[in-house]
Amino acid sequence: MAEKMIKAPLLNDGEPIKMSGELFLVAVTGSVGCGKSRVSRWLAERGAHLLDADQDARAVLEPGSSGWQAVVARFGATVLAGENSGAHPPLDRRRLGEIVFRDPEARAALEAIVHPRIQQRQALALAQWQQATPAGETALVVAEIPLLFETNGEERYDWTVAVLCGPAQWARLQERTGMSPEVRRAVIAQQLPEADKRRRARQTIDNSGPWSATERLLEQMWAELQQRARQTGSGAERRQRAWPHRWPEAINDWPGKREISAAAHPTMTNWDKI
Repeated sequence: MAEKMIKAPLLNDGEPIKMSGELFLVAVTGSVGCGKSRVSRWLAERGAHLLDADQDARAVLEPGSSGWQAVVARFGATVLAGENSGAHPPLDRRRLGEIVFRDPEARAALEAIVHPRIQQRQALALAQWQQATPAGETALVVAEIPLLFETNGEERYDWTVAVLCGPAQWARLQERTGMSPEVRRAVIAQQLPEADKRRRARQTIDNSGPWSATERLLEQMWAELQQRARQTGSGAERRQRAWPHRWPEAINDWPGKREISAAAHPTMTNWDKI
């Protein structure tokens, strides 16, 4: 079945094409094991749209896709899983993760393939959500971005939240099956220290204790985010919203647009979920 294609929004002379409502983009980040995924899901359950960079990373590397082809061309058949998987076997994400953890150059090459495709895919989802938002209203969008500050990606969002857990991080990682101590150390090493995340984030959530305590913090944050989203301000202030003005993928045409589909989209990735 042919995939349904949608167009990215366009800007004409710096002004957005008339769409429906507006979007308020919130990036949720945090060190591996500290619960950013759980926090993001909690916000989505309250009504926010969800962009999941790790989920999108899997989608853009689906067998046979342009991303899959680029990865195989760069890393060879050793990153393919199984010999009886047809003409386009899936990628062996564990093997690929081991390669990029040990080789910074290989990791940069992988990110150059994956990250632009994720951003293009997410731009299409944002365009759809904006079109579905009634005029005069603002929808909240939560983006789970593991390496937000490491890739200097915070400018693409209106608000940033860092989920922190301090010393509890290592104990939680030890509970994860399929992650060797070597991989755990490599994942932690590629991320900024929590002190840096705390300094750069607009807001922090302490998830080092019981989830019930975290939920109380999230309830307060959810109310604050709703209030911020409603504060549309003047026309000049509205034009400073992150979407679409700080998303290059939303400006005019961009290479590869026709290769990106929203068919599989339900809602900078980290290679810790392998």
